[in-house]
Amino acid sequence: MALTEGSGFKTPAAIDSAGRTLVFLIPRLGPFRGAAAGGRGAGAPGAPDPAAPGEPATAGGGGGGGRGGGGANAATSFGILTLGGKATTVNGVSPALSRDGRAVTWIARAAPAAVGGEQRLLVASVDNLATPVELRKGAERLDAPAISADGARVAFQAMPKEDWEIYVVGRDGKDETRLTREIQHDLSPQFLGGDRVMGLIGEARHRRSYLYEGPSSRKRLFHNNTVRTIAPEYAWVASADGTKLLVIAERDGDTVSPERGVYLVDMAAKVAIADVKARVAASLTAERALRANGRRLFAPIAAAVAKVTASASVARVYAHEKALFDFDSKHITRPGNKRASEYLFNAYTSFGYTPEYQWFAPRNAFGGQTANVLATLKGTVNPELVYVVSSHYDSVAIGPGADDDTSGTAARLETARIMAGHPMPATIVFASFTGEEAGLLGSREYVRQAVANKVKLVGALNNDMIGWANDHRLDNTIRYSNPGIRDIQHGAAIQFSNLITYDALYYKSTDAAAYYEAYGDIVGGIGSYPVLGNPHYHQSHDLLETINHQLVTEVAKTTAATLMLLASSPSRVAGLEATAAGGAATATWTPSPETGITGYIVTWGPVSHPSLHTLRVTQPKANLAGAAAGSAVRVKAVNAKGMEGWDWARATIK
Repeated sequence: MALTEGSGFKTPAAIDSAGRTLVFLIPRLGPFRGAAAGGRGAGAPGAPDPAAPGEPATAGGGGGGGRGGGGANAATSFGILTLGGKATTVNGVSPALSRDGRAVTWIARAAPAAVGGEQRLLVASVDNLATPVELRKGAERLDAPAISADGARVAFQAMPKEDWEIYVVGRDGKDETRLTREIQHDLSPQFLGGDRVMGLIGEARHRRSYLYEGPSSRKRLFHNNTVRTIAPEYAWVASADGTKLLVIAERDGDTVSPERGVYLVDMAAKVAIADVKARVAASLTAERALRANGRRLFAPIAAAVAKVTASASVARVYAHEKALFDFDSKHITRPGNKRASEYLFNAYTSFGYTPEYQWFAPRNAFGGQTANVLATLKGTVNPELVYVVSSHYDSVAIGPGADDDTSGTAARLETARIMAGHPMPATIVFASFTGEEAGLLGSREYVRQAVANKVKLVGALNNDMIGWANDHRLDNTIRYSNPGIRDIQHGAAIQFSNLITYDALYYKSTDAAAYYEAYGDIVGGIGSYPVLGNPHYHQSHDLLETINHQLVTEVAKTTAATLMLLASSPSRVAGLEATAAGGAATATWTPSPETGITGYIVTWGPVSHPSLHTLRVTQPKANLAGAAAGSAVRVKAVNAKGMEGWDWARATIK
């Protein structure tokens, strides 16, 4: 039996707990017109963030993190159907139904907020939709209303400047309270019972959930397993009484794998003091091990690294940022793109390099072509082995891209300057990529040519969006595929900079993806997400005054220190195989390509403790006494200067 009638497609959106009231959306286009049916208007739950192609949908609203959202097919009206009654159509977006099905709140827009159209937040009884109460009115952007279980209060997000904030107001329009003042986007409020409101902070790919019990109370609802790894969250479902929360998240920070966990947060449960102490002790042990490992690996070259990194200059970083910023948009369709490439070429030349353009002709490029700009610091011992550090110098078409990615470009230029005249055993390429914002074009062209020319690329760093700071902290995230490079970057930051580093297993939808696809697990680098979420991301107001120039300089120091260790150490061993026979096992591998290898470190043991046994050998093979099938084996090389390989080769005994 049809519950509705009339023209237009209808999409169910919400139903109350008793099954009394149904809310349905009426999209502008049907599903057979090439557009998705439905959506809660801008920032609908389940709507992909427009700035995150290929990313998972987020369960929170919020206008695409400040980017408008909604799309051409967003619903501009919705319907209310009560049990035994007829459907009523309402002109408005983002409807939210109370749990008892007796009240509904929504937003009415006279015109798009971007052009100053009036927006009204309304609430009404489901049985009297014709006379709603106006809770708020003005040109300020509104979105994602939510209504308390008893219908007495409405929460919503508004944009007083360039980022979303969360507010709560009584059903009579009185006692409006602002809950948040975080410069990142505060989004998608949900009532969890009483006066408690859950909200989200950050950009769609990396949001985190918080609980508010008033404007002075904010508690993180879901936490990481370690003090450094960031756990991005993607979807949230609260229980009816608001005491439990299901969260879909990547607890280990793995934003690469499609495998995610569903976690239950019990907000009524008590955690024993002993459990808290045990977790703190485990974190402290891991942190001490990380720092000790970094000091040990850097020890043979620590003095040289300290000398190089000490010469980094905030003034020089700012000068590069200002010059690039003044070219305005550097998108491949804009004249600023070519001007920026010329600036980079001349800057590398001034440092003493002999740079080169890597021209290619993507569609719509200004002047018909665009170019990567490359500078090479040739290796002194193994010049055929190459490490590359990259960032993209182009920006989105609508703005100058001070953070995305003038910041990464300036850091890479400063890294190249302070390393000039200090060649390493292996070759280092400083790569300025074009066309990232047009589809990762420059990185793919660089890797295409590297593969065609049989370049032995053994390690890669990619820095993207590193200059925006929150609360004046010098925070950034190591975004990696290779755990060895990750730990080296932590060690570099701790010993040779003031940078505070977190980490996430992340490379997709960035220039680092091309390295991974062609050369495998060799990727590291630094970016703001997910520890930070810049509210100016992909906006015209991504301006130079929002950048912390000291932060960019600290990234340059960390990058230089990382490159010096990578290019001075043996690369990861290849071809490791291990087989068990007669109560022992044999491991073999391909000899390291570096000159001056004096031996190899071999460890084996159960998967939970792969370093249980350790052996040093001089040839690319080892007999592993007592090793059984299923055990883990690791191998790394050591050179004549005592430098260990920067990552283990890993295998399981068969």
